[in-house]
Amino acid sequence: MDSNDKQQWQRPLIDDRLTPYIEVDAARLERNLQQMQLKANAAGVALRPHIKTHKSVWIAQRQLESGARGVTVSKPSEGISFIAGGVRDLLLAYPVIRPQSVAELLRLAALHQAKITLIADTLQGVAAIAEASQRQPACELAVAIKVDVGLHRIGVNPETDDAVQIADALRANGLRFAGLVSHAGHAYGAGHAAAIAEIARQEAALMQQLQKKLQAAGFPDVPLSVGSTPTALAAEIAPSVTEIRPGNYALLDLTACRLGLSRPDQLAMSVITRVVAVNDHYVIIDAGSKMLSSDKGPHGTNASGFGVAADEAGQTYEVTKLSEEHGFLLYQHHHPAVGSLLRLFPNHSCAVMAQSDSFVLRHADGQSEEHVVDARGKFI
Repeated sequence: MDSNDKQQWQRPLIDDRLTPYIEVDAARLERNLQQMQLKANAAGVALRPHIKTHKSVWIAQRQLESGARGVTVSKPSEGISFIAGGVRDLLLAYPVIRPQSVAELLRLAALHQAKITLIADTLQGVAAIAEASQRQPACELAVAIKVDVGLHRIGVNPETDDAVQIADALRANGLRFAGLVSHAGHAYGAGHAAAIAEIARQEAALMQQLQKKLQAAGFPDVPLSVGSTPTALAAEIAPSVTEIRPGNYALLDLTACRLGLSRPDQLAMSVITRVVAVNDHYVIIDAGSKMLSSDKGPHGTNASGFGVAADEAGQTYEVTKLSEEHGFLLYQHHHPAVGSLLRLFPNHSCAVMAQSDSFVLRHADGQSEEHVVDARGKFI
């Protein structure tokens, strides 16, 4: 990523509202959505985007209208927001440990005839899901087994027989087995596209190996669902895969640029901020950690600063320090004037979108509309 190439950072800045706020470029968003959908279509797989990136029912509806099968959510409360917003097919990509955690999600799913897929990686999880499903009105419910393919966060070890035991427990409890789910989040720490592509190949091989083990144990239908934006962008989709679940691809961010997976002119989300002071050391802006988060990148990435701010001419400044309501930008000779607007591209779009109640969708003609971040604050 070359931050010295001014042309790639040049974009109009329209002074029509109070700062700071999140702005989403409508044309870039649509292009990102269509490109991933085309890739899924070409490979003959389903696309189930993870909405934790944008937390927006409006963006999710655009993904569904473009051909996505359903959505992936992080927490039950996110799922509740999206069922209320009209989504009818959700995968909750988080382990269920207590039946109470999904009680309201399953109740609303039954009320609205929504399909829910949960995940399990322990027998305790299967028991919790079984109890939850027995307490609620019947809904279309399935359970996938989460597989650890290298991130070492949650998931069964694919080299063991744990998945077979869990599949047996699902069958014994009358729960429909929905296949295997993985997330190669460690791809973010791989450093470059070729290494990420190799992680994608390893993920597919591990999943296919476990798929064969389950088939030999009497489970003939074992769909494979994989999910991460880096692997989806850096590698071809393996023939064994049934479904992909990238999330960050919709908006993208500086992490994707640093990994060689995106160009700055593909970044759909930015923060519009205003210069409030200039001193001998820094340019000070009105976007601090409460707007940008202090995230330097997901899963092993670690940027030197907190984002890159650009003026309308494409001159860039690194955000080197944050306090709660202020950002500190380094400059050398030239600096923007107090009161001027800057467009700030963050390291991690998911973390930034979760900070705000709404975002501004900006169209190519300069017109804009405001949309709610529906699942903001939904972390349980």
